[in-house]
Amino acid sequence: MLLEIENLRGGYGGEDIVKDISCRADAGEILCLVGPNGCGKTTLFRLMLGHLTATGGSIRIDGQDALSLSPKALANLVAYIPQHHAPVFAYTVLDMVIMGRASHFSAFDAPKAVDRDAAFDALEKLNIAHFANRKYTALSGGQRQMVLIARAICQSAKMFIMDEPGASLDYANQQLLMEVVADLAARGYCIVMSTHSPEHPASIGHKVLLMKEGRVAAFGAPEAVITPEILEKVYDIEMDVATVQDRYGTAHTICLPVRPPKATYTKN
Repeated sequence: MLLEIENLRGGYGGEDIVKDISCRADAGEILCLVGPNGCGKTTLFRLMLGHLTATGGSIRIDGQDALSLSPKALANLVAYIPQHHAPVFAYTVLDMVIMGRASHFSAFDAPKAVDRDAAFDALEKLNIAHFANRKYTALSGGQRQMVLIARAICQSAKMFIMDEPGASLDYANQQLLMEVVADLAARGYCIVMSTHSPEHPASIGHKVLLMKEGRVAAFGAPEAVITPEILEKVYDIEMDVATVQDRYGTAHTICLPVRPPKATYTKN
């Protein structure tokens, strides 16, 4: 198992935000983190990335104790893809992707030919090699997200942590991004992705960690977790979960907040 989290606790200022979280995911799987704002998804990511110190429990990545790894060693296992990224300088796309190789050479070394080759290979895997000499700051939000994914591929990590990757994208780019995420899993990467849409794990996820108030509300396969009963307990609203087929016969799961019909009154 590539990722194993057991009874993890941690937070800020001596207060545990994440409380006894346990979950696991393997190579080739997409683990979706879902839950209301403030439920602890970002805190869990920061614990996994070593940005916060855990107060209890364990994180094992590829058999190694992630809580004891150096930042460089952890970067060789895990790549982080943020929701937003605004660089200070107008780097080219190629330069941005090469930065993913930082954990493979020292701060005093310049990137070598092998690093440039790895960057071009990552861009080609996402069919965006034609972006190489463009300014990263001139790209659209969807294009920047693709470049950040290329940078993660260039990092040669086994696991990608993606913080609400589709949050700032339009509907079409969200769908494109989900296809890219599914393709990354098919290539053998382990994807841990937070999302506000319970439909994402139902469409591309292999496992779902549903969180509420820092704890596990449910963990398992999407069909076992994304149910009206569980969603209602987490979001405190009535929900329906339905499966529909598109014009090509592909099944899609949709989640619908529902309201009881209002009573109608008639005059005597």
